Amino acid sequence: MPLNDRKIISIILEQSKHIEERCDGYREEIVDVISDILEYERQHRVQNTNIQKKINDKCNAAARYLCDKRGQDIAEDMGQ
Repeated sequence: MPLNDRKIISIILEQSKHIEERCDGYREEIVDVISDILEYERQHRVQNTNIQKKINDKCNAAARYLCDKRGQDIAEDMGQ
């Protein structure tokens, strides 16, 4: 892993300690999402893949996770 990527990850991990824990496991879920997105970006640089759908799917999954944990309907939470 390049030095720049390691630095980015260390900053994200440090800053994630300050994320409000909105439900049990929230902080960990956010770090996992960010880690996956960074991996998608790395793959995109190497293989020139289309990462937009992967990122959208990952963000939607994280939103569903948060809503499930908080007992909310995702459509209601998104103002629909």
